[in-house]
Amino acid sequence: MRRIHVLALAVIIVGCSLDVAPLTTPKLILTPVLDSTFVGDLLVKRQVTFIDEHGTTGDPGVVTWSTSDTAVIAVDSVTGKITGHGAGIGVLFANAQNARGFAVIAVSPMLKVTLLVDSIMLMPGDTYAIPVEVVHQAAGTPVVWFSAAASPAATVDSATGHVTANAVGGPVAIVAHAALPPDTVTDGGTIQVLQLSDTSGGSAYYTIFGTAQRARRVPVRGSIYPRGAAQTFRLSLPTVQGGTTVEEVDIVLRVPPAGPGVYPVDSLSLLEAPSQSVNPFCSPPRNWGMWFTLTPGARVDALSRVGGSLTISQMVVVPHGLVISGHFYLPALRTDRYSDPTALLPIRSTFVAPVITDSVPCH
Repeated sequence: MRRIHVLALAVIIVGCSLDVAPLTTPKLILTPVLDSTFVGDLLVKRQVTFIDEHGTTGDPGVVTWSTSDTAVIAVDSVTGKITGHGAGIGVLFANAQNARGFAVIAVSPMLKVTLLVDSIMLMPGDTYAIPVEVVHQAAGTPVVWFSAAASPAATVDSATGHVTANAVGGPVAIVAHAALPPDTVTDGGTIQVLQLSDTSGGSAYYTIFGTAQRARRVPVRGSIYPRGAAQTFRLSLPTVQGGTTVEEVDIVLRVPPAGPGVYPVDSLSLLEAPSQSVNPFCSPPRNWGMWFTLTPGARVDALSRVGGSLTISQMVVVPHGLVISGHFYLPALRTDRYSDPTALLPIRSTFVAPVITDSVPCH
């Protein structure tokens, strides 16, 4: 898959996230903040809400429109009408009353297939169904199939995309195909099969598609820690730069997983967020998850919504702890656009993670 570089996305989409500025600065809110179209199609202008430095909503007045990439989207500077020019992701900007707002527009070709997780981490013995998304404009139903390089590490069912991990090895190249005459398209990725001998190491890969775009391989670690007389489980996927965690995905289970299985992940509200008086890591109201990223001008957070799940495929005892493998789906809603459902960030990951037991109470 052609990925946009993470740094570029941080600058274009998150770094220009004008909705996270404090209320001492006027801002514009565009709705919907995320939209999609096909090459050649039109979109109507976004709804614009102006918020002044006191937090009062008012009339934005005259709005001037522009775009980050005219090769992807064109916008009429006066009317705000949008045309899809080429496949990719473009950022739409609105300027009014010394404030700027943004929206993200994804433009697809007539037929497109996307591996929603394109670097798959497994342990020997794991199975995994490759998640794909197919979008098309022409009538009909695309035919989807899969292919993979021959390898003793893993095999892929060509019809279903069902992966079986057989032995340590990789990366094994995989390709998803989609055909809807007269077009045939592909998207590629890899499979890595890992085996940890103790609680060191661990690897995960996660993707985000939405107003933040991510495709990252990161370290991963699980921990079991006491909260009073009970125990809690936390899975953390941090991105560390220069000793500082600049981005992280976390999933917290009120009760540590007893073995392989599917563990539902529920929602966390703004009032229950980690920045509030009650620490949800130490006093989780339910199973929950979150994502955050730091940018030069702001921190962007997203809290889990209903419908997520953590799947543990295997749990193996090793010196000093456990090793687990699995995958998760975490729908997380940006806190700076909490009332806008188009600000939902679907986070998907596969992982092979060490798990340690910590005797220090959570505080």
